[in-house]
Amino acid sequence: MASNYAVGIAGFVHLILGISFYLKPPHDSCSPAPVLGSLIFSAAVLLLAKDLKMYPDRYLHLPYAIQFIVETIGSLAVLEFFALVVWCMLERLIHHVIRFACLSLGMADRTYLAMEYWILAIPTIAMGGTFLFLMKMAVLPH
Repeated sequence: MASNYAVGIAGFVHLILGISFYLKPPHDSCSPAPVLGSLIFSAAVLLLAKDLKMYPDRYLHLPYAIQFIVETIGSLAVLEFFALVVWCMLERLIHHVIRFACLSLGMADRTYLAMEYWILAIPTIAMGGTFLFLMKMAVLPH
């Protein structure tokens, strides 16, 4: 299990500072959806990173600073992959499905474009919340 400090530093670097080390983020956002769903999903990924054992037992005799650096780098890699690949793909899929459904059901283009942000808010926040709930149930003790 990774230390709380290493996972916290990885979350701070990726979520607050917005720095990506391994993957190049898309030039535009994944979709016009609000960021809240992405932040909730990232909290679920941070729970996953906290539960992963990234440092082998045979290297525990080395200084704690090395373990901290390895866990921070590993947490950053996990967070970036899930945020930039998995969540971005899910968010784009949700965007396309919602757009297709709304326009197929006869919603006017102008109305859809005016309300797109709020229409996408509900499913993306629900999806992020679902992942956070499932990860909490899988990782945290009862």
